[in-house]
Amino acid sequence: MKSIKNILKSSLYMLIFFITLTLTITILNYLNIFNYKTMNIIKIIVPIISFCFGGFIIGKASNKNGWFEGIKLSSFISLILIIITILTKTFKLEYLIYLIILTAAGTFGSILGINKKNT
Repeated sequence: MKSIKNILKSSLYMLIFFITLTLTITILNYLNIFNYKTMNIIKIIVPIISFCFGGFIIGKASNKNGWFEGIKLSSFISLILIIITILTKTFKLEYLIYLIILTAAGTFGSILGINKKNT
């Protein structure tokens, strides 16, 4: 039960962080601070940073095996995203590779989180 609570709490923090970053980037794009190529790169980087942040939060909340908690969180979110893309019929192999990268970012963030907790 505690694991599910930690996953939901970290997912909420990750969603809030993602929305905040997205709104900030949208405002900066509206003011023509970024060009088209930069926006394409930022669209890839923002979810990676959000997954890393969510992994960091769940890593700080776990007592041991922070990497495993990060994999659980990232896999949970990735599974939801896979279901959405299958239902909308937009699933591609490149997207699966991107989800693997997001899972690795969440795992890395949880490793950082559990190490930050111990120091």
